[in-house]
Formats: sequence, C-alpha cells, structure tokens
Amino acid sequence: MNRTKDYNIIKYLNSIKGGCQMFLDGILSPYTPCKKYPLGNSVSGYLGYIDTEPFYIPPSFSDVKTDPKLSSLRPKFVLLSAPGAAGKSSLAKYIAHRFDALYWNLAKVKVGTNSFAGSILNAVGSSKYSEFIADLNVGNVLLVIDALDEAEIISGRKMLNCFIEDISNSLSNHTLPTVFLLARTETAQYVASFCAESKIPVAHYEIGFFDETAAKFFIVKSVAGKGTPTKPDAECADCYYDVIKNNITPTEKLSFLGYAPVLEAISTHIKAFPNRQKMISELANQKDCVNIIMKIMDDLLDREQTEKVIPAFKERCAVSHPEFSDWEKVYSPKEQLVRVIYYILFQDCSYKNYELNFLPPQLVSEYQSVIESFLPQHPFIRHTAETNGIERPIDFTGPAFRDYALAKIILNDEYEALADMYFDYSQSQSHFPSQIFFDCYMKISGNKILPSHISYVYDSFRAKATVYERPYLECTEIPASDSEDSNCLAVFGMVANKKCSLKRDDCLAEIRLTGAPLKFEQLSFVTIDAPDVDVYLGKSNVDCQICNSSVICRKLKFCTQNISIESYEPESCLLVPHEGFIGDGVIIDTSKAQTLKVNAPNLNNYYAFIPYSYDFDDVSNFDIIKFIHAVHCILIEFRTHRKDTLAKTADRIEHVTVGNSTIKRQVLNYLKACGIIYESYHLYKIDESKMQEKGIFFNAPARMDTVLMNPAFADFCKWTSNS
Repeated sequence: MNRTKDYNIIKYLNSIKGGCQMFLDGILSPYTPCKKYPLGNSVSGYLGYIDTEPFYIPPSFSDVKTDPKLSSLRPKFVLLSAPGAAGKSSLAKYIAHRFDALYWNLAKVKVGTNSFAGSILNAVGSSKYSEFIADLNVGNVLLVIDALDEAEIISGRKMLNCFIEDISNSLSNHTLPTVFLLARTETAQYVASFCAESKIPVAHYEIGFFDETAAKFFIVKSVAGKGTPTKPDAECADCYYDVIKNNITPTEKLSFLGYAPVLEAISTHIKAFPNRQKMISELANQKDCVNIIMKIMDDLLDREQTEKVIPAFKERCAVSHPEFSDWEKVYSPKEQLVRVIYYILFQDCSYKNYELNFLPPQLVSEYQSVIESFLPQHPFIRHTAETNGIERPIDFTGPAFRDYALAKIILNDEYEALADMYFDYSQSQSHFPSQIFFDCYMKISGNKILPSHISYVYDSFRAKATVYERPYLECTEIPASDSEDSNCLAVFGMVANKKCSLKRDDCLAEIRLTGAPLKFEQLSFVTIDAPDVDVYLGKSNVDCQICNSSVICRKLKFCTQNISIESYEPESCLLVPHEGFIGDGVIIDTSKAQTLKVNAPNLNNYYAFIPYSYDFDDVSNFDIIKFIHAVHCILIEFRTHRKDTLAKTADRIEHVTVGNSTIKRQVLNYLKACGIIYESYHLYKIDESKMQEKGIFFNAPARMDTVLMNPAFADFCKWTSNS
C-alpha cells in the first residue's frame, strides 16, 4: 500500500531558512527566446503566446531557502509566489512575452490526470508532441503556468497534484527548470510542500515589494502610459510618494508604498487631477494607510461627480428645467459605485434599482443619457484588450479600486446583494480580495463584521501573508452577562517563521451576532468557539477543505458535497456541533486527518467521522485538548479589554466565563496559582511575563497547538496531582 504523502504547510514553513534578495534578471539569466509552435484552436481559451508586451516593473524577489531535504541543485520548476494582488499574472505574462514562452492560465480550465499531456497534444498535435517535450526538457521551450491558486479552488488539491506530477514525469531529462508556476502565497506553500514530499525539486522565489526607487519609477511609467515620462510627471511622483512616506510608519512603508495596487491607485489619482499641488497638500494630513487609499478613491469619485457629470447634466437641463436645484445629489459616490459594479457584471448602464427620487420624472431620461456617456469611462473601470485584439471582460481598474468599492457596497444593506454577486462572479474569473478590502472594510465598519461577510474578510486578511507567514483566525463567542450582551470576538493574526522580519500585531474585531450563521467557503487555520451560533461551510459545486481548523458551534451545516480534512501536528482539528451536523450525501475525505477529533449527537450518520469519535464533555478524561480549550475560553475574555493591562471583572470570569464547568474551574485555579491571573480590587488581571514563563501565548490556545502548549499542560497535571 502506498503511504499517503504528508503535504504539510506547517512543516514547509518551519523548514524555511530564509533567503537572499534577488533581481528578476538574475532569476531569468539562464533563459533565451524560445522556439514557437503553431497551436490548435481547441486550447486558445487558456493556452497561447503573449504577443503584446505587458506593462511590468519588477519588484524585489526573495530566494526561499529550505533545508537540504526540501531543496535541490537541479529544480524542475521555478515556483513564484506572492501575497494577493502583488502582480503574479503581470509577471507571468512578462516572462511569457520576453521569451516567447507558452502562457497557460489555469483559471480558465479544470486540470487533473493527463491534463498536461492532453492539452499539449491538442496544442501542438500528435506529430509534434515528442519534439515539444524534448524541447521543454532542454530549454528550447518554456512554459509559464499562471493561477495555481485558482486551480486549487476550481479543480481541488488532488487534481492539482496529478497535474504537477504529470508535468514532472514529462521532465525526466531536464537540464534546467523550464516550467514556471505562479501562485498566491498559501497555494505556493502547499505546492512546495507537495513537491518536497514527492521529491520533485523546485526553486522557490517570493515576489516582494517595490523599493522606493522602483516604486517611483512604477508611478511615473504608469502616469505616462505609452508616452515618454515628463519631468513634471517625475516630480509629482516623487512628491506624492514622499508625502505618504512621511505620514506612515517605517514598517508600513514597504508593505504599503511597495504594494502594486497602491502604486496603481496613486498613478490614477495623479493622472486625474491637473491641480496636483492641491492634491498633495491635502494628502499631507493623512496619517494612516487606509485613510490615504480612501482619500484617493474619494477624490476620484468626487471629481467624477463635480467636474464631469454635474456640469454635463447642467448644460443639458439647467435652462429647460430651472426649478431643479439638488445638484449635489446627482451622481453621488454611492450611486457611482453601485452603477460601476452593475456595469462590470452586466455591461449595462441602465441600472433600474437605484432610486432617483431627487430627480423630477421629466429629467430621468436626460440623466440616463448622461450616465451612458460617462459611466463606461469611469476611472474605476478598465477596458483593455488581451492577446491578439481579443477583448477580456470589463473589470475594475485594479485591486485597490475593486476592493474599496466592494467594502463600501457590501456594508450598505440596500446594495449588499450586488457585492455578493460580484464575489460569486469573480471566483470564476480568478479574483481574490486583496488586503485593501480588509483594511477598508474594517475602517468603514468600525471593526465590526457581519457573519455573512467573515469569509470575504478573512480571505482578504490572508492576502497579507508572505511566504514566511501563516494567517489564522479565531472567532470566539463571549457569553452574555447581566451587564453585557453576548458578542463574538474575531482575532486575525499571523504565525511567522523565525526568519520573517515583519512582525505584525493581531487585529481584533467584533462579529455582530444577528442570529445569522457564520459562513465560510473554506476553513484554513480557523478556530471557531461559538456554542450558540450555527456555522455554514462550503458552497454548492465547490469542494471544501477543512485544514487545521476547529469548530465548536450549535449546528454545522455542510453546503457542498465534497469535504476534505487536513489535520497535522502540532495543531489539532476539532469538530463539535452540539446539535449535530446538517447535510445529506456528503462525501468526507479524512485520509490526511492525523489529529482530527469529532463529537456530535448524530455522528453515526457520518461514517467517515466515526473512527475520530471523541467525548469532548467527559470531565474524567482531562486531556490536553480540553486543557487548551479551557485556557483559550478564559484568556480570550481578557483580549476584549483594550487598556494597557489586560483586565476583566472577577465576577464575570468566575460566574460567566467559568460558571459550572469543572474543567474551566480547575484551569482558572491553576492560572491563579501560577500568578498568570491575579486579583486587583474587583478585577482579575493578566501578568503576561508569567504567561511566557509557563509557555502560554495567546495564539497557541487559539490554534490548538498541542506541542507549544504541552509544557504548560504537563505543569498543570503536576500541579493538579500536588494540590
């Protein structure tokens, strides 16, 4: 029997030893322009040559070094990864154009066993297939495969594995890596782990951010477009960049001012405003990154309203309808965003569901005519041609514009469904929310998240991760008391590799408990402890993964037919729906569920879970899982306190948090005996230095990290036996 390979992202992350900074030209130095093959029409939708030179300015790159077991001097693949919206597709098309390499977009086709061989056969024909493979092995042909993250979603991990193995088997006589794989960070970590365990050698590079020189050059080139940059363009780019740099922290400088979507937004802002000095002086007072992005977007929307549409509408109507005076209501920012999203979805300007109560009926048709003239040219909308003059779908100008608009509209009750519709559409078009969606959403909502939005928000937060980091989310229901309503605390955090230089603070938010379920399409390093809340997992016709995640809830509903569970040490996977699972005909794959534990009243209806049965409520068997859960339930209360010293009323901890729970009572007494929790007047406070002495860190209980928490558990057991 073949051993199931341990495709463990945690293991791969821990294997990374750091790496040196690289330039793109250094990575591409072994390659020369390739032989071009005539291609069949049947593959034209996803496989072809890039004839038009794309706009691309290379940022920095990091050579991701691992231990000798996971590295090789003769890689078969070049794996290029990046955080969300950091220019992977632009890089892929740049490489393809520069070397006449074949560009393969996995977002446009499902892959699996024989997908590689079959596609190449259809592309070059049976008579040329062997010649093509021989050329691929020696570097006469290069293959650039984009959107592995979309392939993971569309086709599932098993099929992605088969696809990679298929290519690897075709490279049996390779002399250099001739296949480039591009993916978002999390997918790249998985692919690298899979290749390591499958003994497929890979060279892994992380696409970084732009340094100051490259960032300014990006802005200037983008402002100039196809023309030659002018001296005023360069001066404005310098000034704009410096104003922002001087008003943000050094830590934010690289991740914000080196982030391609931000530079793209700055360029659009500069191009749109002739009075650039005024624009720069207004920015000088902005001290927060998200404020700056929102200021850029707000200015662009204001300009469309006050300098374009209103003057045009006045010209057509002011004389014939002097009675109308509500010009400030015309083409408001909200209306623009609603119409932009609708236009992108349906290529239609005539959106009928936006109330125009401010207009007299006789002006509606004139207004609609003005909209039809201006909306297609909106600065948030991009019309570009792809290859060989073939139009690609109309879309947002870039990720920053998209995610600002979606954050605004999804938080508007009246038009939330329109944003949901775009998210559904974008999944089939290979889009993810960038980190800007997270920042804008949190700013607009005041760090309050609707249950139906949590999946979007977490996906966006995950886009912040570099290859040296692993994101996680904990959602914890904080019980109600006589003086406080129940709420759900969300903590977004990063587990960093030792070589990661970027240290991030956790982000805390409140999930507004409205009676609605928490909805997730996937669970990747998510901990949910919400006994009175339902959780919906998955999406129709899309395979769902539960990866090193724990769910304690009221009911857990499976909204898809295929569920795969990956659970690796040191972290556990715990499923405890107190009122049971919901979902018929669900196929559950537990082949990689090493540390899975399940407790549910209808467990026997889900036979795949039966071998993992676990009595979560048995106080006589007080194991490390129950210890970690009790520690987490107690400590999370203190994280809701935002003052310098973490504190909570002793009465709440004793009677609400712990209550009648025997397990929590024992753990609380232990934490008090250790001095981790101490009493000060009517408060219980946390001594974080004592926590560290016992090896307890806030994110370890959140992630059910049994290895990190084992010393504390051993000490607890010793204390229990002696007390």
